[in-house]
Amino acid sequence: MRKIILNIVVILSLSACTLTPDYVRPNIETPITWDGDDIEDSADIAYTWWESFGDETLNDLMAKALSNNTDITAGVQVVNQSRAAFKIAGADLWPSLSGSAGGSNTYTNPESASSFESKRFSAGLSASYELDLFGANRANKNAAQADLLSSIYGQDALKLVVMGDVAQTYFTLLNLRERKKIADKNLESRREVLRIIQIRVNEGADSDLELSQQKSLVASAEASRTQIIELTKNAKNALAVLLGRLPQGFDVQTVSIDTIKMPDIAVGQPSELLERRPDLKAAEADLLVANANIGAAKAAFYPSISLGMDDTFSIAGFSDPSTSILTLASNITSPIFQGGRLEGGLEQATAKQLELAENYRGAVYTAFQDVEDALAAVQSAQSRELFLKTVMDQSRRAYALSKESYDAGAIDFQTLLDTQISLLSAEDTYAQARLAKITAAVGLYKAMGGGWEN
Repeated sequence: MRKIILNIVVILSLSACTLTPDYVRPNIETPITWDGDDIEDSADIAYTWWESFGDETLNDLMAKALSNNTDITAGVQVVNQSRAAFKIAGADLWPSLSGSAGGSNTYTNPESASSFESKRFSAGLSASYELDLFGANRANKNAAQADLLSSIYGQDALKLVVMGDVAQTYFTLLNLRERKKIADKNLESRREVLRIIQIRVNEGADSDLELSQQKSLVASAEASRTQIIELTKNAKNALAVLLGRLPQGFDVQTVSIDTIKMPDIAVGQPSELLERRPDLKAAEADLLVANANIGAAKAAFYPSISLGMDDTFSIAGFSDPSTSILTLASNITSPIFQGGRLEGGLEQATAKQLELAENYRGAVYTAFQDVEDALAAVQSAQSRELFLKTVMDQSRRAYALSKESYDAGAIDFQTLLDTQISLLSAEDTYAQARLAKITAAVGLYKAMGGGWEN
């Protein structure tokens, strides 16, 4: 009898149909090429893309962040929760078995004429199975599987954000420390001018007007330097948190930003972007969840059939005959009137699927915008750096000429120091341009999905 029941379950399960609609990715027209000139077509980006900058300190920081960042470690548990939910959803496709056992020993008063002792042992096995004739349970399992994929893709997208933040924060820290050195030189030059003017005022050669103007310039330089010190501390604190550490006592050894190599980034074809960004794959996985939920909502309109079996074994004593009772049961439940609940559930699932389809389209459009913006930033930063380098080179030449003139007695010392201050300002602006160029490269890596592979 048990074999017959098992065969019936297998046959009915294999004949079960599915009401889940076939998934079709939303039709999105992708551009043929990216805007701009001289864009590489090769699409190979290493997963460890940060190594292309040639900085061992950055490589070490990135490894620590990927291991210890609290957002990433929390995201691992989100994936584990989705994996457990997938396991739970898959359990409904299998029969459930449960066992029981018990025993009793009854005594009466030994002094009674009718005293006796009664022993009884029993054991039972119960099995139940819901036939998935219309694919509701399978749809729920598929939805849980797609949700698991979404959480995995979401974790990968989170890692990419953390990678980009670590790189940008580290490069910002390098830049600020370089600018701090420039600010120190600038302040020193302005204080030297102030010292000379003070001497000239004391000798009656200059007025208090020149002295007040120079004091204002010194105070302005000190304020700028103070702000750079604050920004440096903020960058260092932010880097510590990204690495999963307390800011207190944290420090990192940095190199000169001049040693950072600028990588050549190949962006590939626009059509490849849909498979290269984990956030887009996560959005599509959410769409798969909604698609499976439609199948479950449709299946709710149809009857559900459950099979059950109870097998009980009982014995009153070791010398008494045993009894065995096998009970078979089946149950069919069919919705007759639900007051619009089932129709509402299907409408809700359908509307959710349409909403997520539009969200997916929006995410794709935003991804293309991210790449175009990043390409524009890279090209603009490269051009701006070249122009500002010319400004800095000419300022250095002007300072060298001024120094020669000062040594020859053709100009006064204040004119020389003014030229030096102009040079320091040009060096500071150029340092910021170099940072913009490096961070633009990081932004392009992020926009392209880094080195992530589906």
